[in-house]
Amino acid sequence: MANLKDVARRAGVDPSTASRVLRNDPNQQVRPETRERILDAARELRYRPNALARGLRTRRTDTIGLVIPSLDNLGFADVTHGIQAAAAAARRMVMVIEASAVPDAMQDVSERLVADGRVDGLIVAFASVDDGLVAQLAERGMPLVLVNRRTSGVHGSVVVDDERGSRMAVEHLVGLGHRRVGFLGIDADTDTARRRLTGYGRAMTGAGIPIEPGWLAAAPPTEDGGRRAMRSVLASAGAHPPTAYFVASLMSAIGALAELRATGRRVPEDVSIVAFNDHPFAAHTAPALTTVRMPNSRMGEEAVRMLLDAVAGVPARDQMIEDAPELVVRASTAPPAG
Repeated sequence: MANLKDVARRAGVDPSTASRVLRNDPNQQVRPETRERILDAARELRYRPNALARGLRTRRTDTIGLVIPSLDNLGFADVTHGIQAAAAAARRMVMVIEASAVPDAMQDVSERLVADGRVDGLIVAFASVDDGLVAQLAERGMPLVLVNRRTSGVHGSVVVDDERGSRMAVEHLVGLGHRRVGFLGIDADTDTARRRLTGYGRAMTGAGIPIEPGWLAAAPPTEDGGRRAMRSVLASAGAHPPTAYFVASLMSAIGALAELRATGRRVPEDVSIVAFNDHPFAAHTAPALTTVRMPNSRMGEEAVRMLLDAVAGVPARDQMIEDAPELVVRASTAPPAG
């Protein structure tokens, strides 16, 4: 690969002059024809600046750290796509850290990212409502944005309207005629989990439907978690279990669907299901799952813009994406039997 000396030799200038032109040094004083000759030489030789050398000079890595709960979470796929797209447009790299893969070493991993200067800032998607680790990162001055999360005492977050999406799911089921609507929530101390539960509760109250405690269960947002939550509701609801369920994560809904099938219940003939968050995979379950599609890609893109602002010294802010959720009706919902 061509280096700076090769470009300077081709343009007939000193390497220091070529360096000032190629990095757009505001103090450069060269004639326009000399500048053009240097740029032409760089293009002809396909010269690329040495990122490590530039990083030593600017104290920037042009790399964003992304900490996600799990790569298995389908609901986070669109967020990650949005982050990757916005980072690429800004000519930044993304380093992904899966929190579930290093649960006992997350503190050490986070501190190394900060202390070693490996990233310019962090986008974090694993924070709980009161997260000591995130608070420590913020206190150390690391540019930080929480995505689809908020935590006490830390500013700099971007979320979607989970409560509105949850209300939309329950209202769809109520509109079909269901009056016993269960909720399989997320067993995690996050404001995201709380907002989805709040949306369910407000939709049921708005429809004048009392909520039976036995209709509710919570588990991790995994396939196994969904099976366990469904098993719990079926065991506690007695002779009159829900005829429909709103499930707060797509992976849990897949597990809940499997548990209903294992107990001989047909979807949607006997039971209807709506899942929070959409993914192409939802169209290929048996039956295809009705979902609430959230503007997750937009949320990821905005998280990158917010983080780059923070790196540049712009004060952090908290933002909710205003794009409306969308109900994607598929084959898993129907009016109640009888």
